[in-house]
Amino acid sequence: MQLVRRERRRLAQDPVIPLAPLIDVVFLLLIFFMLITRFLNPTIDLSLPESTTAQINDNRSVLVAIDAAGQLWLDEEQIDWSELTPRLSGLADKGLTVRLRADGGTEHRMVVQAFDCIRTAGLEDIALEAVKEPGN
Repeated sequence: MQLVRRERRRLAQDPVIPLAPLIDVVFLLLIFFMLITRFLNPTIDLSLPESTTAQINDNRSVLVAIDAAGQLWLDEEQIDWSELTPRLSGLADKGLTVRLRADGGTEHRMVVQAFDCIRTAGLEDIALEAVKEPGN
């Protein structure tokens, strides 16, 4: 009978969970994650100057396009690779931006060759164009 009484005493007492250590652990985890997220995305806080005379000149550019077959286009006209440098040399004094658009299947060497032709023609302002992927 004494065994039965001991079991009843244990069941009659409510289990006690100390909350102070749990709260300490939660606060430590909170501080840890706050510090980690601060170091994951370092940013540079810049205050850029403003200009009242800034302009966007979309009409002061020329398009050089290379399709998947390696054919070259200057604006809307198909040209030969040997014609690219002489045609662009005449435009070098006008301060134009060259927009280079290459098909996704174009070989890398052709893009580099187009860069070389543009730089040889004396044009320094080159912009690579890309198309936004659908669904993004």
